[in-house]
Amino acid sequence: MTAPAPRDAFRILDDDLDTGATWKAVRDPACGAIATFVGTVRGTNDGKTVLRLEYEVLESMALKQFARLAAGLRERHAVFHVAIDHRRGPVEVGGVSVAIAVSAPRRKDALAACGEAIERLKKDIPIWKKEIYPDGHRWMEGS
Repeated sequence: MTAPAPRDAFRILDDDLDTGATWKAVRDPACGAIATFVGTVRGTNDGKTVLRLEYEVLESMALKQFARLAAGLRERHAVFHVAIDHRRGPVEVGGVSVAIAVSAPRRKDALAACGEAIERLKKDIPIWKKEIYPDGHRWMEGS
C-alpha cells in the first residue's frame, strides 16, 4: 500500500479542546495505530495549590512551528498524520491544555512520534504558561 499524503491539523483554541476531534483528524485506514497525548491542568505543582493556568501564544508562529515539528517527526518515524491542538488563555484545573494525535502503520512509530511531539512542543514552540496560585502567580519555563 502506498503511503497517503500527509494530512495534518493544527489549532490554537480559546475554548475547551475536543480531544475526539484531535483523534479523528489523523484517522486513516492505512494506519494501524493512533497514539495520543492529552495534557490536563493539575491542582498542585511544587507543593503549591494551582487555581488555573494561563497560556499566551504567538499563534502564527506556533502554527508554522507545529508544521515543522510534524515534518521532523516524519523524517525520524514512519508517521502519516499529525494533529496538535493547544489552548490559549485561562484553563481551569482538570481542563485540557494540549492534545496531540499521531497516526502510523505501526504502534512503535506512533508512540515514539507522539512522545517526541510533546517534548519538542514544550521546548520549541512559542507558548508560555503562567501558573495562578491563591497568593500570586509564576511563569513556567519548558513545562
